[in-house]
Amino acid sequence: HWVIMEYVAGEPLNVVPNRHPNGLPSELAQQWFLAMARAVAYLHDHGIVHRDLKPGNIFLENGILKIGDYGLSKCISGSQRTAQTQSVGTVYYMAPEISTGNYNRQIDVYAAGVILYEMLTGRVPFDGETAGEILMKHLTSLADFSKIPAPFVSILDRVLCKNPARRFARMNENS
Repeated sequence: HWVIMEYVAGEPLNVVPNRHPNGLPSELAQQWFLAMARAVAYLHDHGIVHRDLKPGNIFLENGILKIGDYGLSKCISGSQRTAQTQSVGTVYYMAPEISTGNYNRQIDVYAAGVILYEMLTGRVPFDGETAGEILMKHLTSLADFSKIPAPFVSILDRVLCKNPARRFARMNENS
């Protein structure tokens, strides 16, 4: 199988926090999150889990949000465990179930939640000195929603849930 991706001249989303260290305006974060949700839902509807959603893989070109870097993506299949899944993704955006080798569309839902949190606050919900410390926080710590605008708290509470069965079943479920 081959994946052909267009060249995107726009900037990656990870450069935006430099201009907005305390988070994006809520309206812009909502607009970008909904665009990301539609794009990821499209992937999922076509049997693909991205597995490395992060701001560096999301691009803004002429006001349009585009998801790129499908190097770690996988087709959704009946089996959701493989040895490879334990070492994929970027630690700040990894869903807790990655530690057990489980992956499905829920890991993209979780990563999108981390991205939304970061867009709203200017920082990721879980940080640490080592990858292991950050992964442990994904497994055991609750995100601090005290600086999250009220309309987003219930969404983030659901998409960042440790139990993937409690997250939205589909990325566009709440859009």
